[in-house]
Amino acid sequence: MADHYYAVDIGRSLDPSKVTTGTSTSAAKHVELRTLDGAGLTRMDVLMALKQLEAYFQNHAPTP
Repeated sequence: MADHYYAVDIGRSLDPSKVTTGTSTSAAKHVELRTLDGAGLTRMDVLMALKQLEAYFQNHAPTP
C-alpha cells in the first residue's frame, strides 16, 4: 500500500489543475494532504475530513 499526496501552494488560484498529486511528499509545496491507499476511503470521507480540518483551523493557528 502507498500513501497518496495532494499538495498546493498558498496564494495560487482555486483551479484544480494547480493541485500536485503523487505517491511521495512534495517538500516544495506549502500545504499537503495525505491519504492512505487501501483504507477504503471514499470521496465523501475525504471531504468530511477536510471540513473537520477547516473547522479546526478556524479556531487554532497552524504551527509555524
